[in-house]
Amino acid sequence: MRRSTWSVLGGIAFCFLGLAGSVPAQTNGGTGILKIKPGARATGMGQAGVALDQRAHSVWWNPALLAEAGNKQVSSTMAKLVPDLANDVYYLNMGYAQHLEGWGGVAFDVMYLSYGKTEATDTDGNSHGFFSSYEFVPVLGFGTKLIEGEPEALLSDLEVGIALKYVLVDLAPEWALQIVGVNKDGRADAFGVDLGMAVRGKVSGLPYSIGMNVQNLGSELVFIDADQGDPLPHNLKLGIGLGLVQTDRLGVVVAVDVNKPLIRYPPGLAVEGQPGFGWGNMQELWNAGAELTAMERLHFRLGYVNDPEGEIQAMTFGAGLDVAFGDRTILFDYSSVPQALDLERVSYLSVGVQF
Repeated sequence: MRRSTWSVLGGIAFCFLGLAGSVPAQTNGGTGILKIKPGARATGMGQAGVALDQRAHSVWWNPALLAEAGNKQVSSTMAKLVPDLANDVYYLNMGYAQHLEGWGGVAFDVMYLSYGKTEATDTDGNSHGFFSSYEFVPVLGFGTKLIEGEPEALLSDLEVGIALKYVLVDLAPEWALQIVGVNKDGRADAFGVDLGMAVRGKVSGLPYSIGMNVQNLGSELVFIDADQGDPLPHNLKLGIGLGLVQTDRLGVVVAVDVNKPLIRYPPGLAVEGQPGFGWGNMQELWNAGAELTAMERLHFRLGYVNDPEGEIQAMTFGAGLDVAFGDRTILFDYSSVPQALDLERVSYLSVGVQF
């Protein structure tokens, strides 16, 4: 989608390079890609997934879940984020996970967020060509079991995990920003880490799991001034999953997550002082969902998102189909989720292979 570009470039320079002044932006982190949730299974279940297996996408939801990884898993997720506004704004995720005998599981994941192409034009309307804006995050994760007990015990397994990530945000090249008088490219990068934990067991014969993930600890994104760096979206994710029915013909799983942003801002929009890690005053985001599985192959999902900060209170839904080919299983999943006000719902499509 082509855009009116002098104003777009000015907006990039104004909003992302700190030309508006020194008042810190009241957001929960300076990157969009780390807030997008991959995998059509979890997103169909109200975006609740920190305690449930998310296949190769587990490294994002909770790296401790990699301790339960199968032999080999490949998953991909794609979504057009604003289909009513632009076709070239999309999210793509590719993940691979593998079991390591005697160790646990390891995963490699790549996330890509495209903001599309922009035509660089000056104040006289002269075109200087096109440029692309995007975010790119490779992730390496590992999960292992610290305790492995009896399957029927109240506390059977204790698992921990870690994920390391590199974050690159490339909004505009230097030549394009020079058109609006900024002698700096619109690029910033940072390093982050996730620390996860999971507990499994059975209560009254029903399998349960509790997951926790402290996400995106690390350095800041700095575009032009180190004193005006924007933190990564630090987040505490805590949730529980419970298997209500577990038979060969029918399975029912429910899950609930709560997310608490871990960014503390100076009081009263103070011009001095930057946001830091801490228990801030931003409201919690709640997610809940259920999955019904028939014949271990067909999945139906329903959920609810309650996001006071984003003003989103709406249902999610989705479906999945697992098709076996010899010792391989092809996984197809779809979900529909709400997003910001005045924007259409987003459809997620995931395709994966277990072998």
